[in-house]
Amino acid sequence: MFKGKIIDLTQEIYQGMPVYPGHLKTVVWTHLSHEECQRQLGTGFSYETRGIMLCDHGPTHIDAVSHLSRDPKAESIDQLSLEKCITSGICLDVSDIPQKTQFGRKKIEEELNKWNLDIRKGDTVLFYTAQYDRYYGKPEYMTDYPGLNREATEFIIDSGCVNFGVDSASPDMWYDKTYPCHTVCAERGITHIENLCNLDKVVGKRFTFIALPLKIRRGTGSPLRAVAILEES
Repeated sequence: MFKGKIIDLTQEIYQGMPVYPGHLKTVVWTHLSHEECQRQLGTGFSYETRGIMLCDHGPTHIDAVSHLSRDPKAESIDQLSLEKCITSGICLDVSDIPQKTQFGRKKIEEELNKWNLDIRKGDTVLFYTAQYDRYYGKPEYMTDYPGLNREATEFIIDSGCVNFGVDSASPDMWYDKTYPCHTVCAERGITHIENLCNLDKVVGKRFTFIALPLKIRRGTGSPLRAVAILEES
C-alpha cells in the first residue's frame, strides 16, 4: 500500500494560460466530439478526443540543455537521464526577496540553516518565491519576479544539486538579459524546472520529488507533472 502525502506542484494546461513572452500560445480544441463519433460508428458507443498545441516550455516544464546551449551535441529532452527527475528534494523560502532583484549564496545558506537542511548529492532544490500565489493570471507573473544570480546557481550545483525549480516563469530575473542562471546551467549541463506551484506546502521540508518529462524527440523542454511526496509521521 502506498504511503506518503502527495503534493501536486503542477500548473494546469488550458487555452489562454499565461505564457512566457515570445513563446507559443496554448490552443486546445475538440478534435472529435462524442456526437460526431457516434454518427461515425453507428453502434451507440462513442469517445471524444482533443487536440493540444503548446510550447515545449509551458506551463510547468523542464528545460533540456539543448534549450540553453548552441552546441549541436547538447542533450535534448528525450536524452535526459530520468535519475535527475526522481530524486530527494528540499524547498527553500525566498519569498521575501523583492521582485526584479537577484539573490545569491548568502540567502541560500541562511535558509538552509533556518530549516536545518543541507544540499546532498543528487538533490533537487526548489525555491518558493510566492510568485504563483501572488501574481498568477496577472501580467507581472511573467516578468516581475526575483532570480538566482551566477553565484547562487554555481553554489547549489557545486553542493550536489542535479535539478532545481521555481514557482515563477524563470529562475533568472527577467530584466537581466544576460540570463546568468541559464548560462551556468548551459556551462554545467544542468537542467531546471519552471512554473511550479504549491511550494508553500513543502517549504522547509525534505521529500521525494518526481517530475517526469514527455519523451519528445529532440525536444528543447517538456511539460511535466511534478509532485512532492512527504513522509507521513
